[in-house]
Amino acid sequence: MRRLALPTVLLLLTACASHPASLPAAQTPPPPSPALVPAFTPSPGRTSAPSATPSPAPPPCLRQPGRIVTAELQDPGLPRSLPYRIYLPPCYGQDPSTRYPTLYLLHGLASTDSQWDDLGVDETADALIASGEVAPFLIVMPWERRGLEYETTIAEFLVPAIDRIYPTLPHRQGRALGGISRGAGWTLRIGLHYPEAFGSLGLHSPAVLTPDVYYIPEWVQAIPPDELPRLWIDTGDHDVLRSSTEELLSLLDAEHVAYTWNLFTGYHEAAYWSAHLEEYLRWYTEAW
Repeated sequence: MRRLALPTVLLLLTACASHPASLPAAQTPPPPSPALVPAFTPSPGRTSAPSATPSPAPPPCLRQPGRIVTAELQDPGLPRSLPYRIYLPPCYGQDPSTRYPTLYLLHGLASTDSQWDDLGVDETADALIASGEVAPFLIVMPWERRGLEYETTIAEFLVPAIDRIYPTLPHRQGRALGGISRGAGWTLRIGLHYPEAFGSLGLHSPAVLTPDVYYIPEWVQAIPPDELPRLWIDTGDHDVLRSSTEELLSLLDAEHVAYTWNLFTGYHEAAYWSAHLEEYLRWYTEAW
């Protein structure tokens, strides 16, 4: 065996002493600055956007017109029968659970229960209902027949009978009363005497009977303010009764009665009332 020289041995020992016998464990690098750590927000579970529910198609019966039925109210409490017409809207009777608000319309002097029919109220109602602007409703058109006390006949006999025979909403908020000319005068009288029966009153070119004018303040004062019916009044700017209508407005103003007032262009004639049927029916049905 060859011996190494002493200097060589010392040199080897010195080199070995400068290196550790084993490698140290790997050190974990320091965490990055918090400013460099990206924020992590768990993603919520994905949900599908709700699909729009298509509107149900209108029933085919809405494309069919309503119909007017003529009838007579016979009651032991009346001296004679009361003829009337009633408009039954499209789809009437299709759903036995459906109940309808009711509009009572009174005709003018020297006319009959055909007046509103002749003006086209049923065709106007058909169009508004078919377009979806108003919900279906009934229209009752009684005849002011001689030998009958009209006020009590309407409020105490006709209204209860209609509620028995037809699927109505049998309360004041489900009923409205309106009239043309003298029929408007009757509307005001009946509506103020029976505020529990009608929630809305419409006076179209009103002809208020002379005795009634003096009693209107008294009738109004007898009704609690929150029970006064909604009130609409309109007339033509060339109507022969315009001045008396303006006197009526002054009476109502003095009693602080709220009302909707319209002065339209026109005369006291069928063309005027026919031209405003849509406005009338929209106003009546607003409450329903």
